[in-house]
Amino acid sequence: MKKLILISLSVLLLFTACGRKNDRSETQRSPRDVRKPMSWGHKQDIYVFADDNVWKYAEYHLRKTLERTVFTTINEQYFEIKRAPVDKMESFYKFNNLLFLANLDSSAPVAGYVKQIMGETVIQQIEQNSVGIFPQDNIWANDQFVLFLIADTERNLLELNIEMADQTFELFQERLYDRIFDQVFKNKIYDPSYFKTFDWELRLPKTYVLHKHDAENNFVSFLARLRNKPDRYISVYSEEMETDLVDDQWLKQKRAELAWNYYDEDEFFDKDIRLRRYELGSFEGWKLAGRWQNKKHLVGGSFQSFAFYDAESKTAFLIDNSVYYPEGYKLAALIELEVISRTFEQKK
Repeated sequence: MKKLILISLSVLLLFTACGRKNDRSETQRSPRDVRKPMSWGHKQDIYVFADDNVWKYAEYHLRKTLERTVFTTINEQYFEIKRAPVDKMESFYKFNNLLFLANLDSSAPVAGYVKQIMGETVIQQIEQNSVGIFPQDNIWANDQFVLFLIADTERNLLELNIEMADQTFELFQERLYDRIFDQVFKNKIYDPSYFKTFDWELRLPKTYVLHKHDAENNFVSFLARLRNKPDRYISVYSEEMETDLVDDQWLKQKRAELAWNYYDEDEFFDKDIRLRRYELGSFEGWKLAGRWQNKKHLVGGSFQSFAFYDAESKTAFLIDNSVYYPEGYKLAALIELEVISRTFEQKK
């Protein structure tokens, strides 16, 4: 089975090879069709079409795969799984995220529907390789993502669902980031001249305003504050460094220092954070994420910080994202801050 999975994965890569980059654009996905409506619904809902026996055994692994959580002040899910009836397919054509699981040796409703719309070329590929995973954009609506997991038998389909769990999650996560990116950059952004006093620049929406600037210590932060939305902070700190000393402990210590000094005694504790290696745009470094609190003002929220070293300029950077929103969920705001942080570029 593992050999068959690897064969079918090459098909997956054809659709996703462009990956996530600093500067996203419509050309990286299927172009929009003016004849199609825009997709709608909650961008973190995924509607699943699966026949009864497939759903019986696949549901647990699907939820484990797609309803992963990220720790903010609570455990927030990336996605919510909802099973959809294929006999009411016309009611779901316009939704954002659709997932089909089908085994071709079945005559059950979902399998029959998938065989009908997939065409002979795909059928032949499944017969040859036993399994296949097919991501498609904008089949029935613009800004729509549809993923097909198909196998020749039910057993192979259920194994495919388990073995391709990470890839399935990453595909839907990619589209979630894309949609938030598009939403963020519908707003006007500052002209690059706005950053003329810095050695770097961001694609920063004008909904963000200057919050604090300490030129002597190379620290600047921006704040977006709108009614009924989270307060979102993004800051950039840089430090000259002859050799690369940026590691998980440097990030942890430096973020604690900056938060205390510039965010009026914000702090965090080891039990509330996670540290791991991470790539931010073209930079390789570390990510620190978790919960912050402020005993002075009796408030708290979520944050994520990215640290990396640029050998050419011999400079260490720390980009920090912080969210304050007692009224609701914070994950979407953290993703917004991350997609802005990914646009970070040093001036040549």
